[in-house]
Amino acid sequence: MKENDDYTTEVFAIWEYDSYEDYKEIESNVRSDEAHVKRVQDWYQQHGGKENVFKEYILEVRNEEITSTVK
Repeated sequence: MKENDDYTTEVFAIWEYDSYEDYKEIESNVRSDEAHVKRVQDWYQQHGGKENVFKEYILEVRNEEITSTVK
């Protein structure tokens, strides 16, 4: 996390997977974990709902693939 001069905070995370197939499998497992999904939904609800969180607190979300330039 990095605090910016404009009273915002940037959150940056990098996750490494062995392959794109592994990424898809892990994402599928996380999204189908009912306990996890419930925790996320409850958190959003505690903060005014998902739409409110994205409207009031999140300026930008990006999900990008980063590939190595080292062989």
